[in-house]
Amino acid sequence: MPFTPGDRSMLEGYLRDARPFADMFSVKGKTAIVTGGSSGLGFDITLRLLQGGANVMIASYSELERDTALELLKEAGFDETVGFCLTDVSKEEQVSRMVDYTVETFGSVDIYVNCAATWNYAKIYDLPAEDLQKVFSVNVYGAFYGLKYVSRYMKEHEIPGKIVLISSNCPIMPYPVFGGYPHYASSKAAIMGLTVETAKELKRFGIMVNSVAPGGMVTPGSAGNLASESLTEEQQDEFYDELMVWQTDGQMQVDQIGIMAYTLCTPVADGITGEVIMVDGGATHNIVKFQPAIDAYPEEE
Repeated sequence: MPFTPGDRSMLEGYLRDARPFADMFSVKGKTAIVTGGSSGLGFDITLRLLQGGANVMIASYSELERDTALELLKEAGFDETVGFCLTDVSKEEQVSRMVDYTVETFGSVDIYVNCAATWNYAKIYDLPAEDLQKVFSVNVYGAFYGLKYVSRYMKEHEIPGKIVLISSNCPIMPYPVFGGYPHYASSKAAIMGLTVETAKELKRFGIMVNSVAPGGMVTPGSAGNLASESLTEEQQDEFYDELMVWQTDGQMQVDQIGIMAYTLCTPVADGITGEVIMVDGGATHNIVKFQPAIDAYPEEE
């Protein structure tokens, strides 16, 4: 087909409407809440948001983590742009207060990153009900409360915000090899469902909702993750033996996941919502570095 004046006009429109490239990766002037932002992946995301120009309110239940995180971030030059709100995300009234306190401190909420989570190890037939309840109260109810009050604020104030929930690849690619956290995997599957359904409800208000699903990585939380205290010493030892054999790929770098979460908070992600993005180096597609030796498999009888 011949090139027409209308085609040229369309291309001129692309040039006219294109925002400066640097602005596409910036969160300058925005205010973010990062639950679980005082350690591990949450701390990394907090750092990236601060580097991108945002004010960041860290929400965490740990006063010890608070002191360390704030000290490190202020030493890095973020004295005026980082705050802290002591928050147990499993308590609805505390999450509501977290949003109010962020607005009082920084004037708005434009970005919400839910990174707070807890877990331990136990097989389904040994899993105490209280462990299930604790994991769901933090991982699922905590995310729900954040979505409820952050989205309400964004909707009422007509803020085209960005919401990022941290899920996991474990509901799709369970590991360790012999299982061990059905409560954690199911809680992260719930996060995937929350992502899609919340995105459906909020798109009309210009609010984008996405999830990042990491693979295995080394954080203070994962390094200290233990079997359920209710298990016998023999059951715990068995579990730790199993944990030593499952790895077929390298650990993800925390910042590889943090950068993706940060990107979903920027104008780069203006056209992305309802997505669960696997950041696991291809593991869910069986793209791995190492292959177990054939003689590692038992012979068939």
